[in-house]
Amino acid sequence: MKIRRNSERGYIPHSRLGEDNFESYRSFSFEGYQDTKYDCWGPIRTINDDRAQPGFITSHHEHVGLDILSYVVRGQVHHKDNLGNELQAQEGQVQWMSCGTGIWHTEGNTSDKPNRYLQIWIMPNKIAPVWQPKYELITRPAGFAKLPLQLQNTELEVWAGNLDCYMDIVNSYLLVLEGSIRVGDTILTEGDSIDTEGDYVTVEPIGTPHLLLFELHYN
Repeated sequence: MKIRRNSERGYIPHSRLGEDNFESYRSFSFEGYQDTKYDCWGPIRTINDDRAQPGFITSHHEHVGLDILSYVVRGQVHHKDNLGNELQAQEGQVQWMSCGTGIWHTEGNTSDKPNRYLQIWIMPNKIAPVWQPKYELITRPAGFAKLPLQLQNTELEVWAGNLDCYMDIVNSYLLVLEGSIRVGDTILTEGDSIDTEGDYVTVEPIGTPHLLLFELHYN
């Protein structure tokens, strides 16, 4: 088991566009943050914990050959793409872009309150994948549950929500979004993460923490 504290994540105090109304905490190397010790976790290429102030909008850009999740923790995220989708994803919802041959989109915060959302890039477990792009907005189930996704990486499951009981994990990456958990004698809080390899680890919730879990099942 490897524990990484929130203070060890990459921190970008301004956006790649040079704006002052956007900041990001990064679990893995991405644009303004590079660390060879944290390039990815299995098929997870990117976990960007983004916080945007009102008025922040990205430029129109393309993604190809990835499953991309935008997990809204707080506030709302405006999304518009070349498939004809334009909407506001709300707290408790997850945007799923199955990019395939390509999706062009823009996103941002068009509300009057700050938001917080995670950008998660997932690589497929196929060689030279080609598939038709699609977009889906998912409302995550109550409690702590598996997200209803059919990812191009068939070995990965994504779980999320508020945990209210003990949980054993293995071959997993767990990120604390809100609240606290106990693992053995160690307490983890917002932004802390656990990387497990082979051995089972028991997670004890303190209250009902909000967690995000990636679990690999090798075929």
